[in-house]
Amino acid sequence: MPAVLLPLYDHPALEERYASWQTQMLLRRDHGRLEFYDAGERASDAVEGIDDEFVLVITDPLLLPSPRLGENLRAALGGAFAAVPAANESGEPAQRIGLRPYMTLREFEEVAAEVQATAAPVERIAWGQHDPGVFLCATSALRAMREPLARAMAGREVAIARNTVVHRWASLRGQTRTDLLDRISLDAKSILEFGCGEAPLGEALKRRQKCRVVGVELDRHAAAIARKRIDDVYCGDVREIVSLLHERFDCIVGGDIVEHLDEPWSFLAALRRISMPGGRLLLSLPNIANASVIGDLLQGRFDYVYMGLTCVGHLRFFTRRSVEEMLSIAGWEVVAIDPQTLAPSDEQARLVESLRAAGIPFAESEIAPSGFYVMARNPA
Repeated sequence: MPAVLLPLYDHPALEERYASWQTQMLLRRDHGRLEFYDAGERASDAVEGIDDEFVLVITDPLLLPSPRLGENLRAALGGAFAAVPAANESGEPAQRIGLRPYMTLREFEEVAAEVQATAAPVERIAWGQHDPGVFLCATSALRAMREPLARAMAGREVAIARNTVVHRWASLRGQTRTDLLDRISLDAKSILEFGCGEAPLGEALKRRQKCRVVGVELDRHAAAIARKRIDDVYCGDVREIVSLLHERFDCIVGGDIVEHLDEPWSFLAALRRISMPGGRLLLSLPNIANASVIGDLLQGRFDYVYMGLTCVGHLRFFTRRSVEEMLSIAGWEVVAIDPQTLAPSDEQARLVESLRAAGIPFAESEIAPSGFYVMARNPA
């Protein structure tokens, strides 16, 4: 098996740290030796001391590798400079692959096994400048290279193993939530977004309508980017910052944040103090009753991941009913709870079919949504 090189990585947020630990754990499953390098150092320095004939270079420390990644890429290498797997996300179009939907790590592993069982041909291209996430090459090819490993493949012939796949995560704090944008009134003039990340939503709001947008963000790097996009940004724990705010808002937004709080009931109650009478609260919350999670539990699994239904940062878990109860306790009036309609995984259809065949009562409308869009009103 090839040696594995991973970039040194640390992050203040648990989600990123756990994702990097998980990547290392999954790689150790099939590769005995993991070594670390500095992302800025020369490739020749990074491979110094590695005697293995081939090296598997990880450039994205958060990706999810499929089983036997190094072995499969070695089989595809041939005479190319490097071999890369297909991926769900990539700046290089030839590397991207269409996959059936999956919601959990177990479902990704099932999809990866299906891809590996195909006889997809190896595709050869001249690589551009994009980060491949991972590549395998002969160690000797890197010994005299002065460029960093992330740029080692630029302009070189690369073999894409289309029967091997990795999962790459979208940006946790840089996603533009157009789904939330569509649910914010065009009449909203003062908007607070807690957990604003890099504020792509706030930036889109300011382009769309005349309004003041204020953000709250724990991550300092993301907050620094957000300050360039919206009117004001507070960096720190949202619970502490809300207790100090005196400004009032006619719309408060939290996209997949409440589940990261240990005590969301009091927090949502505190938000009413800075909400105008009749002001709206828009939340996005994951649904723990989703069929994919149930399918995992039936297999004795509940795998934490970087983001999604089983994000490692989740401290509280919700169904539609517990969302209603939380808002009632916090003094908000529920206006609507709408299901999020992401493409369901095959797990949902299998689970529904099995429950029906066994004659077990269940609520299909409650296990289908991956989450909920919640609109509430401040009655005060």
